[in-house]
Amino acid sequence: MKSGTILVIATLLLSVAVTCGRAADTVTYSYPLPPDEQHWNGAFQDPGGKKLLDGVAAGGAAHSVIWAATTDERFVDVDLGDAVVLDRVVVHIYKHYSGRDFQLDKVRLYVPDGAKDLAWKLLAEQPGYKVADEKGTCQFAFHMPKEPLRRFRIGVQNDEQVRLALSEIEIYSAEHPDISYTVMANFEEVQHSPEDEPPVPTEDDKASGYILFAPSYLRRIFPNSVALPDERVARVTISASQGEYEPVTVAISPLQPLGQCAVKVTDLAGPGNARIAAGNIDVRTVRYWRQIPGQKGSNYAKQYMVVPELLEPSATTDVPARTTREWWITVHVPSDAPPGEYSGTIAVEPATGGSRSLPLCLRVLPFQLECPEDYSFGMYWGPWQKDRDETSETQVVAQLKDMRRHGMNSVALSAPAAMLRGQNGRYEFDLDTVTRTLELLKEQGFTRPIPWSFSFPPVDTGFGSEEHLAQVKAFVEHAAPHFADRDLPEVLWYPRDEPWHDPRREEARVLCEAIKRVPGVRTYTTVRQDTAEYLAPWLDVRCHTVSLSGGFDAGTLREAAAAAGNLFWWYTNACREYPAVMRLKGGFFFWKSGATGQYYWAYQYPKGNPCDDLDGVDWCAAYPGDAGPIPTIQWEALREGIDDFRYVVTLQRSIDKLRENTSPEAKRLAKEAQSLLDELRESIVADLAEYDRREINFHTDSIWPVESYDRWRRRIAEMIVRILPYCAGS
Repeated sequence: MKSGTILVIATLLLSVAVTCGRAADTVTYSYPLPPDEQHWNGAFQDPGGKKLLDGVAAGGAAHSVIWAATTDERFVDVDLGDAVVLDRVVVHIYKHYSGRDFQLDKVRLYVPDGAKDLAWKLLAEQPGYKVADEKGTCQFAFHMPKEPLRRFRIGVQNDEQVRLALSEIEIYSAEHPDISYTVMANFEEVQHSPEDEPPVPTEDDKASGYILFAPSYLRRIFPNSVALPDERVARVTISASQGEYEPVTVAISPLQPLGQCAVKVTDLAGPGNARIAAGNIDVRTVRYWRQIPGQKGSNYAKQYMVVPELLEPSATTDVPARTTREWWITVHVPSDAPPGEYSGTIAVEPATGGSRSLPLCLRVLPFQLECPEDYSFGMYWGPWQKDRDETSETQVVAQLKDMRRHGMNSVALSAPAAMLRGQNGRYEFDLDTVTRTLELLKEQGFTRPIPWSFSFPPVDTGFGSEEHLAQVKAFVEHAAPHFADRDLPEVLWYPRDEPWHDPRREEARVLCEAIKRVPGVRTYTTVRQDTAEYLAPWLDVRCHTVSLSGGFDAGTLREAAAAAGNLFWWYTNACREYPAVMRLKGGFFFWKSGATGQYYWAYQYPKGNPCDDLDGVDWCAAYPGDAGPIPTIQWEALREGIDDFRYVVTLQRSIDKLRENTSPEAKRLAKEAQSLLDELRESIVADLAEYDRREINFHTDSIWPVESYDRWRRRIAEMIVRILPYCAGS
């Protein structure tokens, strides 16, 4: 599928059954959901829970069908349910999932032999891979005959006694040759349990055909979620500073099919003739789809869950019976909006059933949030990669604008470059793509240093040789002034990612040491505690993994970085659909950790079809779309977290100004405000060992109830408002 587009299409494949194994030992995989417009790509589950054919436990292999060591041929039979003209079939094996002790000497495609009942004829064969090959993804494409087929067979075989593995089969129809239908094994659905008993409908609910409620946007609303008592409100009330984006959600639990249902928001009328136009209010439908739950990206994942994540750019959606729907509303307060109370209406308009509305009340605060210039906020981002479809500069700029709107002032950049030996023996450098990317970053307001991932491949020599080290130095000596002469953001040299074990750890040391031979440049990499200490003499920015196993203890790491003259940053994952956790990380946790940079994997790295998390994890905080990036609930919550941090910084700077006022009232207020920040700091749990002791998963479960986030923000905002009259120049 094209990586720049999310497509929802009507299916050709009405039902699929997959049979794996020998005729005498067959395991059947069947499609758990009909592939309709909402569920085009699907995963196949093992109803027997075997996970491994031939009755052998699979262990940590994910996304793969695995056979015990054999030289016999093994088969995967695919039944499309109807005859379809196919363009091609692509067989995948993910060696980074299935391990190094697997082999696939031959991959074969069979089609039905029309002359014989239930017989197969060989159509094509391709060589596979050996155990000794490098980890990674192998794929084998077979072009299909241009005639309708209902069934085909994939055969795999080894020439020696080594285990077999097969991960995925992608099917492309002739009608839609750029859209894949993915066949996978070993997933089962995990059901969400309703939060409470369904509420008793009121007379208004019965008359309209649905229960209307306004949950916190930090609470995940599932298709079977129910309204909680405190969410059945008479009005929706929010507050925001000037220039801020502020979300609110509304949801309905239908008592009957409602058909197409739209949510509309009016202008917000404020003091005097002030108005916030409806054009500043973005209304989106929260889409449910299949995602790998929990520690997303785990090699051991074998479950999926239908969860809320994508914020589709439409205010209208179909509402069938017994399916709760949610809308995400984002109000952008203009930076020059007069402070005061604003009001408007949220209207719910179903095709069948009654229209209802809720008053929307917004308080615009009399200040703008501080932008902390000395802190870095960045996403891992690489728009132009060899293994991805072409991305236009217009799409790149749209992504950068989206990141800026969400508080980012840096990225961890992946962009190609090259160093070659010319005919005259001199080195030649290709920096065109990375230079243009840095130019775009500068144009869009990314002012902080940019970690640039470049691996320094050796040119006609061995890794780590004196010639290679000279090449590294020559490349940096050429590139650093090249960037500086163009007044581009500072590049932090990032030669290896997560070099936690040898040989990557030793490679990182060798490369960082060579880079640091060039005066004035700085290095960066992602580290664990032990890695940071090992690389300390050659490392300038320590970006720590936020994990207990990686030794993340914020106080210890902060002090160690300072003692070595390094910066202390951290990174984590922004692709898990847990909004409360994302808000905590981006804001209050970041503040207490004392780090000066936070980075996230990843802005947009889809695998295969971005609409299908089960064909390989889609690392997306925002998904690719025709009209620009499509946000997610975690992406919006991260912005709210960064805003929490900005509220804290704004209060701290207000306190600093207040202390210039020597009046008794100002001194008393400064002490009260500082006590508030001290109380907040004490309430934040930043010790990952404490989460472990409480059996709370830091990356998926909020240690605070969802209402605590807004409660703390309101207290901070109120204190800022009280301080402002005492601050000179406020």
